[in-house]
Amino acid sequence: MMNFSTKRTELPLGKKTYIMGVINLTPDSFFAASRTEPAAAAERAAELVRQGADVLDLGAQSTAPNSTPITAEQEAERLLEPLRAIRQAVDVPLSVDTFYPEVARLAAENGADILNDVSGSAGDAFAAVAAENGCGWIVMHTGGCSSREAADYPHGVVTDINSFFERAYAAATAAGLSPERLCFDPGIGFGKTRQDDLTVIRRFAELNTFGCAKLAALSRKRVTALCGDTLCGTLTADTACILGGADLLRVHDVAQAKAGAAMADLIFRQQG
Repeated sequence: MMNFSTKRTELPLGKKTYIMGVINLTPDSFFAASRTEPAAAAERAAELVRQGADVLDLGAQSTAPNSTPITAEQEAERLLEPLRAIRQAVDVPLSVDTFYPEVARLAAENGADILNDVSGSAGDAFAAVAAENGCGWIVMHTGGCSSREAADYPHGVVTDINSFFERAYAAATAAGLSPERLCFDPGIGFGKTRQDDLTVIRRFAELNTFGCAKLAALSRKRVTALCGDTLCGTLTADTACILGGADLLRVHDVAQAKAGAAMADLIFRQQG
């Protein structure tokens, strides 16, 4: 089995599901409970680690359907001070999600261990920043669309995702980025209908990530509301993704996700 290597540590794959706790440094993130004031960011980070987060993911620009885009300069201004404070407060790997390679570079220089690339580009720029700074690179599929839109997938959504992952893997190889520094996110909720989202969750095992880490990032998204309760929907969908080989879960509700993943690991990952 491979590891997922970050600047700070290595996460062995296949033995357990890792919990990535969300810290949103934004006023317009779709899940209000995840919004964190910059002055409280370090305290919030420490609390999520106490709840069981293995990784923390910081966002300074919302990707929610009704959010207002901001520039790279505005995002960096919102991000860097809380990032430095959190880096001093906790020892777990820190991930920063961003559209912008220039923000990713600043984040890497100020304590980030993982670059969570939500641009949907599989581009050389992010691969180069990750390789130059020894960071992990999470690559998210969007179908070329935002969370406001749904792309057309004439050959099926899973086929499109796998083609995108292949391009990202090639970009990483060209940049000299080790496969152990790659993690693939199928982008549930981005460029997809709710039926597409359900298909990705159902067929998670068919996602080809070349032995690299798989991330399920569906917490509290619109697809989880189909059952009438976004927390219950999240926990159930996350369990389905673990069965399909998810290595990391990006979540808002760390304690509940930690317990659910621990039970899923007992069922699916233990031999006997």
